Amino acid sequence: MTKPQKISTTSHGMNPLVLLMVRWGLVIAFIVLWELGARANVIDPFYFSTPTRIAQTLYAWMVQGMLFEHLLVTLAEAGAGFFAGLFLGVTFGFLFAANPKIDAILQPFIVIMNAMPRIAFAPLIILWFGLGFLSKVVIVVSLVFFVAFFNTYHGFKAINPAILKSARVIGATRTQMLFHVYIPATLTWTFASVRVSVGFAVIAAVLGEYIGASAGIGYLIDNAHSNFDSTGVMAGLVTLTIAVAILDGVFQAIERRYAPRQS
Repeated sequence: MTKPQKISTTSHGMNPLVLLMVRWGLVIAFIVLWELGARANVIDPFYFSTPTRIAQTLYAWMVQGMLFEHLLVTLAEAGAGFFAGLFLGVTFGFLFAANPKIDAILQPFIVIMNAMPRIAFAPLIILWFGLGFLSKVVIVVSLVFFVAFFNTYHGFKAINPAILKSARVIGATRTQMLFHVYIPATLTWTFASVRVSVGFAVIAAVLGEYIGASAGIGYLIDNAHSNFDSTGVMAGLVTLTIAVAILDGVFQAIERRYAPRQS
């Protein structure tokens, strides 16, 4: 007698294939309704454009070589700032959490800096570092750093004291504690900050380009906005949405592979 096969499900109890089909169904339905609404003049194409016009603009950008050229600029800025901000955030998160005196002295300043609207500082950063690559990276770092810092800090503080006590009892050195207790225990928190930071990194890079740049998707969006071209603006937004969705999928796969399972 053969045993019934177990059907794979997600954490929500849905079959992955069914879940994927539902998601794509919603996307397709939204696009179709948008197109039909614009053709029926329910939606004003001047302000919201149409999916067909956006597709035509994206195709034209691809043929002209503009799309990937400007997208690579934005992704390079976002990527450099993302990894720099992640490294600094995780490092300082560990430093503050492991040193109560440093934490007591500097923690209020970190909280105040995090409360400041970095968007308001973006024009100053452009002024200080110029219109080039570096200014966009600094803007990205200013957003990613705090996400990584607080996730790492709280992950460190959430470690069960009994685990730390047991490790010290068996004579674990500080280096062994770092690599066998602290890093594994905070890895889940770090992965959470990574996925959140991806979107912030792209947003920050585009913001910097929008304020002042000569290349990048933000630059294309700004040009389209200046010419009252809603199609160009939407095409830029669609490009960013697809890019971030792909990046999030990649990091989600990495998280599933390497992040420790929650019990």
